[in-house]
Amino acid sequence: MAEQTAHVFLAPHYDDVALSCGGSVAQLAESGKSPLIVTIFGGLPGEPLTTFASDMHALWGVAPHDVIATRRSEELCAADALGARACWLDFADAIYRADRYTSDPQLFGKIDPAEASLAGEIHDRLLTELVERAVHPSSFSVPLAIGNHVDHQHLLAVGIRLAIEGYDVWAYEDFPYAGDPDWRDSLEARAKAVTSGTSRLTALTTDQMQRRIDAVLCYRTQLDVIFRHQGDPAASIQRYAQSIGCGRPAERFWRI
Repeated sequence: MAEQTAHVFLAPHYDDVALSCGGSVAQLAESGKSPLIVTIFGGLPGEPLTTFASDMHALWGVAPHDVIATRRSEELCAADALGARACWLDFADAIYRADRYTSDPQLFGKIDPAEASLAGEIHDRLLTELVERAVHPSSFSVPLAIGNHVDHQHLLAVGIRLAIEGYDVWAYEDFPYAGDPDWRDSLEARAKAVTSGTSRLTALTTDQMQRRIDAVLCYRTQLDVIFRHQGDPAASIQRYAQSIGCGRPAERFWRI
């Protein structure tokens, strides 16, 4: 199998890339660059489920035995809207990792000490997966971890490892957190702490912006939760994209 060069976008969960930088993915696809979205925490939930995980399923309106199949179906819908390929690894979402994260303060707080080696495990499994798929990464995009979700923190740590090894790594601004004024200071502090200070704007066409919105709308189980404080998804996405593009839609990346 011939090796194929690709821009690799790492998503903590099945919706994060479309939400945060789907327009850039669509732009790469239009130019024949074959973007690949890899969802890291895409594995099956363990048993028994915590009350917190069960409550999340109830918010999503999905039965436990259907949740991962449903989320993967949504991911494939979004990838198709963006013109990208999609795959996933079998690491479990934080809400399924025993009783380490059983509340929002824990989920958006410090990484549990029991997971000190997890970023290294993800790094190794990711590179193995890319070799098995005959994918040569021309660059990686990882979350900046605005919002401080523990799974986003893990992937930022993976991005830092990849950058140290010489890969071209950029951090995307996690949406919808990036669009929340309460997280603006976090965005600036995180960018200052873990990036070179170099940022780039990807200007988007109307069609690329619409593809991002169409992709986000594929995640029907998540919309009410994600946008509960943001309002209409399309309007919220457009508003932030135009704010960083000085009136024209854009997405911003920070060099790790």
